[in-house]
Amino acid sequence: MNIYEDITSIEALGIAIRSEIDSQLIYKELSELCQDDLLKERFLNLSKEERKHQLIFENKYAEMFPEVELVLPPTQLPHKVIDPDLKKKLSMKDVLLMAIEEEKRAVEFYGNYAKNVKDLSGQRMFKLIADMEYQHQMILEAEYEIFRKYPNYYGDVEGWDVESRLKAEKIKRN
Repeated sequence: MNIYEDITSIEALGIAIRSEIDSQLIYKELSELCQDDLLKERFLNLSKEERKHQLIFENKYAEMFPEVELVLPPTQLPHKVIDPDLKKKLSMKDVLLMAIEEEKRAVEFYGNYAKNVKDLSGQRMFKLIADMEYQHQMILEAEYEIFRKYPNYYGDVEGWDVESRLKAEKIKRN
């Protein structure tokens, strides 16, 4: 049994809108965590793109269900992202990995729903968004690789501690 066959268009649009709202939050979090202005702007732009996706879905919802009030499902973000005290404890690595996972889920959901939705314009809409989310995933994975290799790029000075300690030990030995 394919779970996407059991999801109605109204449910799929609600899930899609919630997912876009959640993604916006993650990108805003990323922008607040990084100290590099160019990177901060990149994450803010991703947040703006997710807002555009949200509006596409909301417009489609209004077109398809003009008499039905939009009710969104609860967020699927981990509690540590939405709890203000726990949010402060998130590292850049944690947030990047959560954002990558969010994009992967979005690609899978939109791609699978595009294959199963009966409405041709709905198929195109979900396929387009799936492709856009895949681009976001690739951008984030590239950023994660840069973070992993060059933590100082993100202002994560602790990432250089091992290198600094080794240099200090070498200086002490000489």
